[in-house]
Amino acid sequence: MKILHIITTLSSGGAEKMLVDLIVEMKKQDVICEVAVLTKKDDFFSERLLEHDVKIYWGPTEKVYKVKNIFFIRNILKANYYDAIHTHLFASQLFIPIAIKSLFCSSNLVTTEHNTQNKRRNNRIFFILDRWMYKQYDKIIAITNATKDSLAEYIKETEYKTIVIENGIDLQQYEVATTHDRTSIVSSINESDKIILMVAAMRKQKDHETLIRASKMLPECYQIVFVGDGERLDEVKEYAIQYGNSRIHFLGRRTDVPSIMKAADIFVLSSRWEGFGLVAVEAMATGLPVIASDVPGLRDVVRDAGGTLFEVGNEQDLAKKIITIAHNSPILEKSFNVNKYSIINTVSMYIDVYKNLNSLKKGH
Repeated sequence: MKILHIITTLSSGGAEKMLVDLIVEMKKQDVICEVAVLTKKDDFFSERLLEHDVKIYWGPTEKVYKVKNIFFIRNILKANYYDAIHTHLFASQLFIPIAIKSLFCSSNLVTTEHNTQNKRRNNRIFFILDRWMYKQYDKIIAITNATKDSLAEYIKETEYKTIVIENGIDLQQYEVATTHDRTSIVSSINESDKIILMVAAMRKQKDHETLIRASKMLPECYQIVFVGDGERLDEVKEYAIQYGNSRIHFLGRRTDVPSIMKAADIFVLSSRWEGFGLVAVEAMATGLPVIASDVPGLRDVVRDAGGTLFEVGNEQDLAKKIITIAHNSPILEKSFNVNKYSIINTVSMYIDVYKNLNSLKKGH
């Protein structure tokens, strides 16, 4: 079986990491995967794919929404046959149905819906475009029930072709990770300090500001550590300066996240919305207590695994729960129920989707 995955970038986002983990595990299960990436800008994950001999096609421009990318995709499809073409994120989702027009392409079209909301859903023009786009797909995979429900609420016709396959991670990678020395993370951190960690791209969706505001209500020994970068990095840093808190640290993009998690005391994910929140599962797999915002998608994942929820945007609620957990030994020492989120389970269900679509096509 041969699959072409198409994604906008291989930057350090959750959807990108999920795709890379999927492909690496699919290869172990004898599925041939190739990847088309619309832009090489902000590349973070390609090295891991190349280590596993995965073929990568790079788009011709830094801009993902360029007509050139449609022809880039068409040229790949003209030269290769795939049992399925699987898209991730909007530009890829849109360009594939356009690219295959007038091509004799019998590949099944599959897409993964990675979020519960986006800006397009507030625009009537985009609704018409999205309705046409989703109609072209043979199967839509939603990463949580909340993601499926929100898409069906937006476009009713998607409901019959959408199934839920929850994201997964390589559990062992996080369970056996070595623990960093705290001073190697931030030199000013003492052994007696509490490290409150958040790993998330610097985007409006992630709402780093709520944790920054909460930090003012925490004792002096609580250190806030942010891992991740993005278009709002400078803006978030400026916000931290305005709050005058020298206990807020920015590490940028890191490849050693599991070891940083092992050294931390509490993990926070303060998203305004979230399709799944894979990084919360990663944190719990290291044994790190998780406090996450009570939003659809993220809510079910964290609650089912034994994490804690706080009211979205409410820094008082967040600060109170950080302090409560930091002083509660049973919570700090508990193990979390994340076995259901094994990447092996996720990949098996994805492969079943491809096989079932092929069987249906052959049956016709």
